[in-house]
Amino acid sequence: MFNPNLREHFIKATEIIKEQRIRGRPEFPTSIDSIDEMTGGMKKGEIWIISGKTGSGKTSLALQMARSFADNPEHTILFLSLEMKGWQLALRMYCEMYEANYFNLVNGYENIDSDIMEQFKEYVSNIDFEICEEGYTFNEIEKIIKTSYETKQPDIIFLDFVQQVEWKNYGDERVALMEYIRKIKETANKTNIGFVIVSQIRRLPSGADYNRPPDLYDLKGSGSLEQMSDKVLFIYKTITEDRRTNETCEQYYIDIAKNRQGNTGKQRVIFRGQSYKFKNISNPLVNKIIKEFDASET
Repeated sequence: MFNPNLREHFIKATEIIKEQRIRGRPEFPTSIDSIDEMTGGMKKGEIWIISGKTGSGKTSLALQMARSFADNPEHTILFLSLEMKGWQLALRMYCEMYEANYFNLVNGYENIDSDIMEQFKEYVSNIDFEICEEGYTFNEIEKIIKTSYETKQPDIIFLDFVQQVEWKNYGDERVALMEYIRKIKETANKTNIGFVIVSQIRRLPSGADYNRPPDLYDLKGSGSLEQMSDKVLFIYKTITEDRRTNETCEQYYIDIAKNRQGNTGKQRVIFRGQSYKFKNISNPLVNKIIKEFDASET
């Protein structure tokens, strides 16, 4: 086994810096500018965790990031779905791109425009993006890479979601999860494949504040998730009520709770639930109002 010396490691670092400066933008942009500004986008070999409560938009953000990565024809993206069917994710991707109403489409209340349908088919035919309903054991992941990616390995593998991994052979879900994450970390280091792992947060005990933002302690199942990761992103929303009108207001946040290469902090975003799309808040006046509001809340 070849082990580079310190000089060779440093030369590699300078090459990476030079490539980034020439590129002038993240190699794997998340599609949310405020997140890219804090993280520099994703890099090969990194492990990112996307976590939140049920229904918070974890899969939506992961799928949106995966499509953004795949927009570059040089990128090879693999999405392992342990919960949803491939056709459901494909339709979600369509809705995210064209801001269509998923509920109306899947229940037959609306039709997909034929011209847009053909446009989307052409788009997905020209990107290197695959969805597999496998990955319950790490052996399944290894088999997929060896049999389906003989000439070019995936650049980034998405896993949705990690608490669905098979654990019966280990006799304990926590032990199985720790071993699964350990093998992902080992693979990321050896092959330079990046991993984006969708994870649930733990169920809060009785009497806990269910409206508080999640933190690293809330990652469900194993401390290995936090320890092995380069970035941890929590998705959550706050609900406030206007006493004058009795109307409620939902505000969505993406909290970068861990960032080995930069700062941590939360970012306000827009989430269009009907089309499973996260959007930047780019209006300067809106940003100013949001910062003033957040400051008053704290």
